[in-house]
Amino acid sequence: MTEYIFILADSELELVPPEIVNERCVLNNARARGKPPEKILLDASHHHPAFGKLPDFERRGRPDIVHFFLMLCLDSDLSAEGKLKAFVHTRNNDVIAVKPETRLPPHYPRFVGLIESLYEQRVVPSRENALLELRNSVPLEMLVDAFKPDSVVVMNTQGEQAPLEQKFAGIQGGRVVVIIGGFSKGEFKSDLSKIKHEVVSLGPRQQKVWTVTSKVLCAIGNVSKMPAPPQPAAEPEAPVKAPRPSKSRRAPKKKAE
Repeated sequence: MTEYIFILADSELELVPPEIVNERCVLNNARARGKPPEKILLDASHHHPAFGKLPDFERRGRPDIVHFFLMLCLDSDLSAEGKLKAFVHTRNNDVIAVKPETRLPPHYPRFVGLIESLYEQRVVPSRENALLELRNSVPLEMLVDAFKPDSVVVMNTQGEQAPLEQKFAGIQGGRVVVIIGGFSKGEFKSDLSKIKHEVVSLGPRQQKVWTVTSKVLCAIGNVSKMPAPPQPAAEPEAPVKAPRPSKSRRAPKKKAE
């Protein structure tokens, strides 16, 4: 059985950075939620007026992408069959490990509150039942290497364009890592040259993260349901003829001296 590791890489999930923690929009949002501003997630839908002070502001503050990705992965047939594990890697090299049996809240504000609790407690709901676990300072290449994968596939517009089912059907190995970018614009921030991988494309147009994730899940699901190809019948071996017994030669008689 092939195990698939889905990684949402360089995702734009982070707490409000110090550069804008005292901005009016951040303070108002934190006050309305009854939380300190430095302990809430950066969210473009609420904090966009302050984004001009942030580098890469056009792609940051997208916890919703993480929510979509995890909901798709955890609700997939592959996850239900025990063939898929999902991980979230962020722009700050934080990694969230999610157990397959986790039931995430479908309501987005509740999901945001859950991730904020995770950043504060490191595990949720408890250490005895750690469904989500947060680890810091884990670069993408270190995360991938920890799985010792047989194959690594990176979804990117710059890769080889091929039918997904055909592509995944040809991948060999018992453990396959699939990397999907967790950002709405731009390219990977992580150095992919440190990872031995192949790049697969869905076309020149950059598609939404949830679209890419769902297409890959469907393709792998279809491949896993394909019957195994019939093995060619072995050719019958030619009968081995037993060697004829050789005639023993009599030793010449010695003359008596």
